[in-house]
Amino acid sequence: MSEPEEPVGNPLRAELDDLVRRVQEATGRVPGMSAPLTAVGDGDAWRGPAARRFRDQHLDPARSGLYGPLDRLVDDVASVRDGLPREVSPERARELRREWGL
Repeated sequence: MSEPEEPVGNPLRAELDDLVRRVQEATGRVPGMSAPLTAVGDGDAWRGPAARRFRDQHLDPARSGLYGPLDRLVDDVASVRDGLPREVSPERARELRREWGL
């Protein structure tokens, strides 16, 4: 009878680790909206009630619509990754590589 093989790193988890890093880097390159949000409404670019309405009705929702999903994407990928075992049997690692094209 052969000895059981030592566990190896989970290749799918490694791919998701890499994906989390790449998504974090990509989201870090998305320009921020704090400058436009402070410049419009009460700031230096445009002041007054119309400027505040524009900021509140257009700029702020655009910020939420862009950054919210990006933040959730990182969290969602990390959550899936964290649900996977760190190590698997060599046979399971081969199956995962074959199944996922890794």
